[in-house]
Amino acid sequence: MNFETKTNAPSIRKNKQNYNRSTLMSSVAGDCVTTFKAGEDRFLNSLLVSGDGRVLVCGDETQKPFPLLVWSLTSRKLLYDLRIPHHDFITSKAAITYEGSYVCVVSRELDEPSPNFIVVYDLQSGTLFKKWKPGCDTVALAISNCRLTLRGHVAAPGLLRLAKAGGVLLSADHSCRDLSVRLWDLLTGKLIAVYTPPERITSCEVLLGGSVLAMALENYKEILCVKLEGPLVDSVRAGRDCENDDEGYGDEASEGKTFVVKNEAC
Repeated sequence: MNFETKTNAPSIRKNKQNYNRSTLMSSVAGDCVTTFKAGEDRFLNSLLVSGDGRVLVCGDETQKPFPLLVWSLTSRKLLYDLRIPHHDFITSKAAITYEGSYVCVVSRELDEPSPNFIVVYDLQSGTLFKKWKPGCDTVALAISNCRLTLRGHVAAPGLLRLAKAGGVLLSADHSCRDLSVRLWDLLTGKLIAVYTPPERITSCEVLLGGSVLAMALENYKEILCVKLEGPLVDSVRAGRDCENDDEGYGDEASEGKTFVVKNEAC
C-alpha cells in the first residue's frame, strides 16, 4: 500500500457553517491532514476512493446540475470538475476502478422522465469515455471485466460490492423485499453462497476475496462478520491470497482510542 491508504483515511465532515468538506484524516495521529476545497463551500454527498488510494471522487449538491469533483490524493489538488449540461449525476450509484483510471456513474436528464443511464469517464484525461443507455433505470453499480447475467434475487438488488481482486461479487436488496445476501463467482457466473441476515443491511464490504463479509445492520450496534465455510472456489481462494496482509494498520498504540476532531481551520 502507498502512504495515502496506509496512514490516512478520506472522510466528509461539516464545518461551523454546516457545509460538508472532504478531509484527509491521519489514522496514526487521529487529526486532520488536509481539507479539499474548490472555490466556494460545497455540500458534498458522496465519497469514492480508488483501491490504490490515489484518486478521490466527490459528489457536490451545491451546484446545479450536480457535478463530480475528482481529486488527486497524492498532490491533494482538484483534477477535474465533471458535469453534463441539463443532467444530474446520481453519485450514490457510482464506482471507480482500482487504479483510478476510470469512474462510472449513473446520470439522469433533468427535463425528461426517461430512464437514467450510465456514463464512464477517463480520469487520465478527464473526458467522457463511454455512455450506455440500457432503457431501464439502473439501481446499483459496480465495475467488473466480466459480462454475465446473474439470476436469483426476487427483487432488484440495490447494493453491489466487488472483492478487491474482482472475481467475487456481493449483491443485496436495500429495500428488504429480498432479505438474502448473495455471493457470486464472476469467473463462472455461479452462485457461491446465500446468507439471510436478521436485519436490513445498511452497509457491507467484501473482505479476503469473499471469504469474509463485514456488515452493518439496522438496529445493531456491532458490525457483523460472516465467514464463508466449506471448500473455497478458485475465485475466493485467489482473492483471499491476494488480500491477505499480516502487517498491522496504523499505530498499534492508538488501538481502542477515540479521537475528537475540532480543528476547523484545517
